[in-house]
Amino acid sequence: MIPNMKFYVISIVAIFAALGIGVYIGFTLDTNSFIVEQKEDIATKLEERFDFLKSENQEIKKELKEIDKENDEYKYFISSTYEEIIKGRLEGMKIAIIETKSDYMYSGIGQVLDIANASITSITTLNDKIMDEEMLNTIYDDLDIPVPTDGIIPNSIKELTESLIIGEETKLIKKLIENNSVDIVGDTNQPIDYIIIAGGSIKEDKKRLSLVDQTIINMAKDKDMPLVGIEKLVVNYSYIPTYKNLKISTIDNVDTLIGKISLILTIEGRPGHYGSKPTAEELFPNLNTPALKSSKER
Repeated sequence: MIPNMKFYVISIVAIFAALGIGVYIGFTLDTNSFIVEQKEDIATKLEERFDFLKSENQEIKKELKEIDKENDEYKYFISSTYEEIIKGRLEGMKIAIIETKSDYMYSGIGQVLDIANASITSITTLNDKIMDEEMLNTIYDDLDIPVPTDGIIPNSIKELTESLIIGEETKLIKKLIENNSVDIVGDTNQPIDYIIIAGGSIKEDKKRLSLVDQTIINMAKDKDMPLVGIEKLVVNYSYIPTYKNLKISTIDNVDTLIGKISLILTIEGRPGHYGSKPTAEELFPNLNTPALKSSKER
């Protein structure tokens, strides 16, 4: 009887083991089948998504190509017509350009001023030596000029600005030119009608901006001399926010064709803040707006 019992027990265990193995195999097969189906489903969805993105990408490329073509047409139109837009608008005006730092040069705007029939009387570039108080004190001593109590740097800038406005080169200005504190190309011995102050620098220098640029602007205003602040589209440190705060017209992209046209229209009598930077209020002066008889700043 004992052997029979062992046989039954072994048989029962074998049956349950077989059932367990069968269930496991069945579950595994179902799971594998489910995983395969899931993989196939994911692959199908990814393929559909890829096809959609590919199609969308082609559409974007097509749109960008059309935009590029349209931009090229605009550029061609501007380059073909800008001379007609600005021709003769500044007839007979005498303009002085002051570059307050030598980091960026602006002599290239002379061509558009020439097309507008304006004449550049002088281009003045202020070099870093203009900020050397010890050197300025030596010059003042050599010329027997009393050292001003309101600061020797702003006093020198005031005299330079006034000299350009009235067209009289003083002995101080001659000395500043001799020692390369100031470079002047052109004729400073004739009065002017307008000042273009050109800013922007490689490094931030708030002291210089205050002592030099602000002094020029305030002096011009005291002499009732209209002026506009200009800058290239790309500069490391922008002066335009300061110029705008000092209530003069500004153009922040003067090295572009649109900026050059804006410059002429502004000088003609359409004050404002033009360009592409955040400080600009309009891209371009409105040609439908009549030019003011006198270019007063807002």
